[in-house]
Amino acid sequence: MDDGYRLARPFHPGGFVRRKILEPRNLSIMGAACILGVPRQTLSDFLSEKQSLSAEMALKIEKTFGFSMDALMDMQTRFDVAAARERDRTVQIQLAAKSGSQPGKVRPAVGQRRSAA
Repeated sequence: MDDGYRLARPFHPGGFVRRKILEPRNLSIMGAACILGVPRQTLSDFLSEKQSLSAEMALKIEKTFGFSMDALMDMQTRFDVAAARERDRTVQIQLAAKSGSQPGKVRPAVGQRRSAA
């Protein structure tokens, strides 16, 4: 069900975890990685928004820091959906440029007439 509300640019959960969970606790990436039981590079890639949040990482964050796994995974999903929509817009623009039409408008098939709308 679509509630009609969508952030223009949803944020990546890595930045959220860095700013709202680790920084207030003065935790370094190495310190947080040790607490979470994950490799430092894995956590670093997630916090720098180079890697998506896995369900396992979300669960570890929930169990360790008390922030809801569901909320974190929802952030990741919204981020992924927005990125997919942006890629789709880019593809549509490229296809339209190649075909000479406008994005979102369907050109009639060869031999069909355009309707006078």
